[in-house]
Amino acid sequence: MKSAMVFVAVIISTILFWATSNVCKYNFAVEKRTNILNVITEEIDPTIPKAKIYYYKELNCADVELDWDIDRVIKNLEAISVIIYQELTTDIRGEPL
Repeated sequence: MKSAMVFVAVIISTILFWATSNVCKYNFAVEKRTNILNVITEEIDPTIPKAKIYYYKELNCADVELDWDIDRVIKNLEAISVIIYQELTTDIRGEPL
């Protein structure tokens, strides 16, 4: 059971890391194209307003430290396995099956 949970956790973590890095790469590409667009419009007609980019404040593209504390991971997996076991062995009202 624990090996399956570790496998699922690794897959979810990989997908989350991939999605986050792609969002940050997309934002970098948008910034680059906006800067190019602003240079071109400045050369064509300086009276044309410049393009602006807006981001959510919650979006943070800083590098993430992937420092793993194996004891913390094991404790978290044990807690998650207990919660999942309790959910599988009780019905909605909380009564044992």
